[in-house]
Amino acid sequence: MCGIAGVLRQAPLPDPSGVAGRLAQLLGHRGPDDTGCFRGLDDRLLLVHRRLAIIDPSPAGHQPMAGADRRYSIVYNGEAYNFRDLKARLESRGERFSTHADTEVLLRLLALDGPGALAQVRGMFALALWDAQERSLLVARDRFGIKPLYVAESPAQVAIASEIRSLVGSGLVAPEVDAAGVLAYLRWGSIPPPLTWLRGVTALEPGTWRRWTADGRATGGRFADVRTAWSGAPRPVPIDELVAHTRAALVDSVTAHLVADVPVGLFLSGGIDSAAVVSAARAAGRQLHTYTVVVGEDRYSEAREAQEVAARFETVHHTLHVDAGTVARDWPTILDALDQPTGDAVNTFYASRAVAATGVKAVLSGVGGDEMFGGYPSFQRLPRALGWSRALGPLLPLAGRAASAAAREGRGVKWRHFADSRGQPGELYRALRGFLMPAEAAAFAGPALAGSADALDRVTAVEDAMLAPRGDETPEASVARLESTVYLRSQLLRDVDAMSMAHGLEVRVPFVDHELLDTVWPAIGAHPAWLSRKRLLVAAAPIPLPEAVTQAPKRGFTLPFEEWMKGPLAEPIVTGLAHLSSAGWVTPEIARVWREWQDGEAHWSRPWTLGVLGHFLEEAARARTTR
Repeated sequence: MCGIAGVLRQAPLPDPSGVAGRLAQLLGHRGPDDTGCFRGLDDRLLLVHRRLAIIDPSPAGHQPMAGADRRYSIVYNGEAYNFRDLKARLESRGERFSTHADTEVLLRLLALDGPGALAQVRGMFALALWDAQERSLLVARDRFGIKPLYVAESPAQVAIASEIRSLVGSGLVAPEVDAAGVLAYLRWGSIPPPLTWLRGVTALEPGTWRRWTADGRATGGRFADVRTAWSGAPRPVPIDELVAHTRAALVDSVTAHLVADVPVGLFLSGGIDSAAVVSAARAAGRQLHTYTVVVGEDRYSEAREAQEVAARFETVHHTLHVDAGTVARDWPTILDALDQPTGDAVNTFYASRAVAATGVKAVLSGVGGDEMFGGYPSFQRLPRALGWSRALGPLLPLAGRAASAAAREGRGVKWRHFADSRGQPGELYRALRGFLMPAEAAAFAGPALAGSADALDRVTAVEDAMLAPRGDETPEASVARLESTVYLRSQLLRDVDAMSMAHGLEVRVPFVDHELLDTVWPAIGAHPAWLSRKRLLVAAAPIPLPEAVTQAPKRGFTLPFEEWMKGPLAEPIVTGLAHLSSAGWVTPEIARVWREWQDGEAHWSRPWTLGVLGHFLEEAARARTTR
């Protein structure tokens, strides 16, 4: 895993060495092992790479990497877990390789078969490929969006990077806030792609590619769309057969995600997901170093359950302690690492810092298990809500408004949105998982948002595409698709990448795997009871999981945010809320969110999520004034 950046301009860069140096420095945390740069097209083209050496860590894996004929040059961030299979296929067609790196395999695959061939890749990636003969720059991103890639496109140039802050810090993009990104954040607590917080910068959508020529022409396409995995009638697979197929697919995915030329560890939370990954690894004959991070109070710790899992599967276990008292001191560093605002991610920051400090470069994570196997309450609540909406029919608005009148303010707004949803799964999901409902976000909108002519239209267009199914779905499949393409894609995967790579740590996610996905869905839709408490995953674990894990209530790795907000983080959150108001993004009414939390009328996540946004935008405003 690495950091990449590039520029293709209509005119030469005035200071190509300076720009390359700044990009390399700004992305240095993503790749501390090596750095490289390619300049071409009379300094109209620049490719920059920072390397975290995982596969073929020898100098032969240096990037940018060029083909033997020098026609193609590539920078690549990620891992192609099936690169050896792809390499064998290419060798059968006469290709010859000079390295043991997956980078060279992707270069030759693209050179021979074009971007459509990326559908064959099992893994996570973002890449840029320069074709000197066609004078074109191709970029692409993996089908799930595990690895980020941001694009700033204008008539004068195209700039790409793994992180938005490198585009700003290098001077390639001005730090102007995009009102549509702010509005989307208010509605979801994160910014769904392709929107970002920065005007003129978009996130390349997962499973897509774009190509620009030196004379300014642009084309693009899609090589994979995971949303189709949840559509269609469930296949009539007997449950014992589905369990067996899932077990085999789980072991296969974990084995694939362990491909590396350096040791790979595992984040062990003490929950079902990470325990199942350890079980699969042991069934494949691998012994792992496992890491549990404990922060602050014992009631937030899963150390006991994690220790039991480690003992069951005979891992080399490490319990790492983080001093919760450092959070106020760490706050500026955490904000800087975010790259995009989010109401989550702090837990991953601390876990990644603790593990990276041990010298480990790569770990497996259970991220994605909840979305795949039904670990969230939404898997029960949304189908139930769909049933209510159909049963109530024309009485739904009346019933919803009656419920909203009896609920506290935050819940009342969600009940009203439920009443107006007309039984649409996407809007019911918003009522369950959204941050501020559209009516509430509109009521809070200040002049900087209200004065943006197209922000609402752009956000609505993104939401329509994000929430819409690709075909007929069961209610449970709708939940799995929405959790995977909204929460997982827009927030969890991006947060994990930003916070782990801030410490030079690669996180691999074997549950976010298209071959495992195609085994489980839509077949499990015929057995909805097996989504309760992740029953299918528990049954599919090749070595049985401890009962202390399978019977424990779902917690996940959490932190004492509420206690922090009563102490060291009170001032940052309050000042963040104040900046949102003073900068005109929201009305002064936002101050009541803090009071409502203090009075027990709102969850701590409401002021927290808004305060983080305020601080993030305050830093952006400061960057504008110092340019």
